Amino acid sequence: MHIDIYDDRMEIYSPGGMPDGSMIQDRDPLTVPSTRRNPVLADVFNRLGYMERKGSGFGKIISGYEFQINYNESKKPSFRSDRYQFTVVMPNLNYDVPQDFEGNETMSESMSESMSESMSELERTRMQIILHYLDTNKEINSSIAAKLLKVEIKTSSRLLSKAAKLNILKSYGKTKNKVYFRE
Repeated sequence: MHIDIYDDRMEIYSPGGMPDGSMIQDRDPLTVPSTRRNPVLADVFNRLGYMERKGSGFGKIISGYEFQINYNESKKPSFRSDRYQFTVVMPNLNYDVPQDFEGNETMSESMSESMSESMSELERTRMQIILHYLDTNKEINSSIAAKLLKVEIKTSSRLLSKAAKLNILKSYGKTKNKVYFRE
């Protein structure tokens, strides 16, 4: 594998094309079935918690981009392959974007501090997606958050509850019907 990082993008090259010989650019990346080149290595990484058994990388890359503040179609990740290599190009969403720190912030400084002290990196990333959603929607519940984050309802429920305890979000309702919002 080879990774090149530029100001405006990151390119990841992997030797070998698609296992079935097709070209990824001719297919919908979200419908490509998972095929392991090395099942033994995949099993080791799975047991170490570094990967899942089921292939979900394309979907995670694409949805991870779609929910970001600076995302637009011109900054969509792209996938290319031929018989000899597979390439993923991941644009830098912050490249050529003016940094306006005065207004239009998704989080207040105290919110940001609270998140970085009390939440894991994964939780902070997921919370950013929820806060971005709440920029254009009035409220969210565990079910909507689970679909948005592509996680189990139990996981989204824990995250929303934690955000309420940290005063990042406010809530009303009881257990199954609890709704979260920003002040």
